Amino acid sequence: MRLTGRCLELLKLLLCARWLTTGQVKRRFFPRATTDAVRKRLRILTLEGFLVKRQPEPTREALFTLGRRGKQVLENETETEIVLQRALPRQQMHFLAVNDIRIAAELAGSVNYFFGFWELPGLGWDFPVIPDAVVSLKDRTFAVEVDRGMEGIRYFLQTKIARYKRGVLGLPLTAVLIVADRGTRMQSLAKAIGGANGHFLYTTIELIRMNELSAPIFRDGMSNQAVSVVQEPLFSNSLADKRVFHF
Repeated sequence: MRLTGRCLELLKLLLCARWLTTGQVKRRFFPRATTDAVRKRLRILTLEGFLVKRQPEPTREALFTLGRRGKQVLENETETEIVLQRALPRQQMHFLAVNDIRIAAELAGSVNYFFGFWELPGLGWDFPVIPDAVVSLKDRTFAVEVDRGMEGIRYFLQTKIARYKRGVLGLPLTAVLIVADRGTRMQSLAKAIGGANGHFLYTTIELIRMNELSAPIFRDGMSNQAVSVVQEPLFSNSLADKRVFHF
């Protein structure tokens, strides 16, 4: 089987993303194709050994990761050894939400880099707080936190937000992006976090899945204004001198 350029890009993305659903593959690489057509292509890649498919529940989307032939293709390109994934990720929905954000960032067309929380330790990350993701768009760097509403707001504030507000020297951030599982949760988080010592922007995972990351889908909790993370200026003039803080 001859791999197309698009299939090769899928293998490269899986090297970082580890696991992607059928829907995520469709959104990133086959936006105009039918779901059946995407499934057919993924089935061929799986049968040929480039991908491995897992479907833990019949009612949920299948997940795909690199297969042995996919590993060989990438190792021939990079000359580095690749460790294949076999165990499905823990907290699967949370993991996939991070990759939804990764795909939205790639579709924005101006992404410098994106690292999920599972990639950060390999980069020597040793700060007290580990974001769910770090993304750079148009030379602006953002930490990303996914909140699926499984824990109390107070716990989220104490374990993550308090540390961001104190600041950790090392990586200059433009803002922290809070991605909530629903609109009401987003509003509750914005109210609880408030302003001060840096900026927090809010959106929902549904909006992430429907748009590119550069779209005006974020809310400034202080003004409830819809903003794009790449717009100029990102914040009002009165806050411009605080738009970058050190994480």
